[in-house]
Amino acid sequence: MAPPRSCLAFAFTTVGTACIAVAAAFECEASSTECATSPDALRDHSLLQSGSLVMADVSTHVHGALAQDSCQSQSVRRRRRNSEMTYCRRRHSSPGYDDTDLPGAMWTCSEEQNQMVCDPSKAPPEGSDSMAMGYPGIGALKAEGLWCSVNRPPDDWNLKSCPSSGSASKITVKVLTYNLFWWNLFDKRGGSGRSAGKLITQTSGPEQYDIMAFQECDDRSRVINDAKLEGLPGEYEALDGGRAVAIAYLKSRWTLQAQGSEDVGEDDQHQHYGKRTAQWVRLQHADGKVVFFMNHHGPLPVGWGGGCTGSAAAYNIMRVIAEHAHRDDSIVLVGDFNAPADSSRIMELDTRLNRVFSGTEMGGVDHIFTNCAADAQGTNLGKGRGEFGSDHDALSVTFKF
Repeated sequence: MAPPRSCLAFAFTTVGTACIAVAAAFECEASSTECATSPDALRDHSLLQSGSLVMADVSTHVHGALAQDSCQSQSVRRRRRNSEMTYCRRRHSSPGYDDTDLPGAMWTCSEEQNQMVCDPSKAPPEGSDSMAMGYPGIGALKAEGLWCSVNRPPDDWNLKSCPSSGSASKITVKVLTYNLFWWNLFDKRGGSGRSAGKLITQTSGPEQYDIMAFQECDDRSRVINDAKLEGLPGEYEALDGGRAVAIAYLKSRWTLQAQGSEDVGEDDQHQHYGKRTAQWVRLQHADGKVVFFMNHHGPLPVGWGGGCTGSAAAYNIMRVIAEHAHRDDSIVLVGDFNAPADSSRIMELDTRLNRVFSGTEMGGVDHIFTNCAADAQGTNLGKGRGEFGSDHDALSVTFKF
């Protein structure tokens, strides 16, 4: 039996037109099993779920149509929630609510009309996640003339509130961030009797680490294998983020939804090793909750400002988060930022996210941030468990999301 028209449109016309395929996927879900019998529809739907749908060579003059169709397609998605989905329904434009519309959001609540309205000029950039919250880069340009230039968001824009959830239950999420000092601890000292692996295993506890972030990590498999040889339970998937950063997550609890890496800063010429990246993943817990987790290794010199090192790096970090995290995600940002608390980049991040824990070594340059700080408990784990360790603190925080 041929699939219904909405499915055919989804399968064959999405790439060549301005249609945002998320909406069509919802139409297919509403059309019973006939949609599921279309191999093309299934194929494209799976592409949507992985976030890898590729738009074919869309020129600038088509962008307006793309933006307008974004409004049309998202209105279809909203109608799937309610047949009269034109009113705000637990949404606010005025500040002070958990569900206040974010600056720069395409869909906002007109409280005067009690109606959702769409501004197509605020459609997500081509190739971005159409379900992401979006970055409101409407202020002055920072690092103008440099590759890392980025617009400043509004002063009152931040991600400091816990996402709303239809469930009263919470999940426990235990994370680790650890700069491994690779050239010294591993290359020079051979790992010092699996010093880093012992630290990971001995601090994992019966609850186990859900997500681990490593900086100065030349071989992520070596780190996980050393920990397993020391008795670390569970199976971890370790993802390479480039530029010697990596993320590992516990496969029995989490399913990878999306991942990526993007350069967000660069060392100053006074101590230049290269550009600095932000690696991120979106992970779905077995109970359905989603965590957006980012790992960053910051620019040198320590605490430096200006160029691509200071607040420009912080703005770019926030931009990448906002372009890929969804409104209902719990957000965790960790890493060796090469910046103490009184540096411009950390002070800027402090205005946008909740910093829940920091290290003490190297002037306190390792930090953990989140949008949902309630019940967060941090621990400084030290540098290692062998004769030699890292030159940084390993930090752990347990969250209740």
